[in-house]
Amino acid sequence: MRQEHLRRKKSQPRNAHIKSGYHGLQLNTMKSPKLPMLGLKAGVLLTTVIIVVSMNLAYAQGSQGIIASTNKQSYEPGDKVIITGTVQQPANENPVTVIVRNPIGNVYGVDQTVLHDNIFSYDFVLSNNVQGGIYTVNMRQSDKTDQIKFQVIVGQIQVIPVFDSNIIVRGENTSLVEYGNVEVSTVDNSITIQVNTTKIQKGYILEEYQIPKRVIDTSGGQIGVKENGVGIDCTQTESDVEWILDCPMKSGTKELTLTGTVVIPEFGITAESILALSMMVVTIVFSHRFLHRLR
Repeated sequence: MRQEHLRRKKSQPRNAHIKSGYHGLQLNTMKSPKLPMLGLKAGVLLTTVIIVVSMNLAYAQGSQGIIASTNKQSYEPGDKVIITGTVQQPANENPVTVIVRNPIGNVYGVDQTVLHDNIFSYDFVLSNNVQGGIYTVNMRQSDKTDQIKFQVIVGQIQVIPVFDSNIIVRGENTSLVEYGNVEVSTVDNSITIQVNTTKIQKGYILEEYQIPKRVIDTSGGQIGVKENGVGIDCTQTESDVEWILDCPMKSGTKELTLTGTVVIPEFGITAESILALSMMVVTIVFSHRFLHRLR
């Protein structure tokens, strides 16, 4: 009898006790006022993980002979989107057709780009009134295809007037910064902006500056950026007409200085042209009067 009892005990599944304990824990969870909160936190964490994994997988889904990616996963209005990819063993030299669709499925942009050593590239600048959400990019070269996605985040906007032009500022917390007087120096080729950051409690916030090249530009380099006279590192991209600077605005900053090789004239391009035209008119009038007296 003793041997039979031992055999029965050994024949029980090793995880039988564990299963019983797990069910017991569930019952205790329903009775305890603290455990449901732990369960809620775990659920939020799990949801976050699922979202992150899904977003990452979205960038590689649908690949059949083309491998492509964007220079960033998320953008803001005015950003430059750069799509690069490789066509694996192309059967011909046909161009790659790229179609970009906005979050509701409408075509936002379409183009064809040629291959160079099986590599292609396509870029475009997001408009200032671009719709926020997930954008889909479909690519096709003959029978090879790929699909990638990127996100557009629409945040708060501020406008800094610089004579007859504007610097656009974007960010999720840009309302915490107050931009004041602007000083332009044609001697140093710099623009200095007074700022108030007292609403930033600690650390810094990220600001994106959309700066027309007619306001400030540089040749063969990047725009120099200083906060309170100390240089800071900013991510910089450029198009044919503007610079995009992503910079950390630190708490306690009172002065933001941008330095290039060319800055907007003191009176602005339009005002300068009007001034020059006025001077020409005055010169012609006086010349006409002088010739009339000689007669």
